[in-house]
Amino acid sequence: MNAHVADDPTPDSFEAAILEAVLDIVAQDGFEGATIRRVATRAGCSAGAVQKRFATRTKLLHSAYELMVTSAVERLEATGAPASDSLLERQRLAALETLPLDAVRRRETLVWTAYLLRAAIDDTLSDLPRQLDEAVQSVLEAELGEARSAGALGSDEDARALAAALLALVDGLAVRMLYTPEVEHPLLLAALDVGLRALLRA
Repeated sequence: MNAHVADDPTPDSFEAAILEAVLDIVAQDGFEGATIRRVATRAGCSAGAVQKRFATRTKLLHSAYELMVTSAVERLEATGAPASDSLLERQRLAALETLPLDAVRRRETLVWTAYLLRAAIDDTLSDLPRQLDEAVQSVLEAELGEARSAGALGSDEDARALAAALLALVDGLAVRMLYTPEVEHPLLLAALDVGLRALLRA
């Protein structure tokens, strides 16, 4: 997968510390909690230092989201299944890497959810989740198209619709895992397998 959203260069260590502070606060206290002052306190610097690097709160929030997405995609690329694995196994591994099954992925899902909710009412942020969806959708479509050409999918399968369905399945399970007790996660993972098998007709 190569679904990078950001075109900005990688932030230096000081900028990264500020952006990590944003992500921590959003995950813990929600979108509105990420004020310049609170971010500065969490990052161990002054509010002026934050504003010097990020002229507006919107820029700060954009950059934090882009850092999270880049980190998640890099992790996904590093742990991808071998091409020799079945389409089902590759999609299952990719799904597991995005579900909130540990502290890192839980924070990512909390932040992603907070941004989605805010983007629904804030036009300055609405392009971020949309760009991510489009990037992942494009990668999935390409992989499914290749699988169809290789005979791993039926020739009548609509790669675009199938990619959208796979994303909806994983997104829905990710949100449910946020409020479902951990003891019930095996049921949701079983639901993932049922959904993948049904969609991929495996």
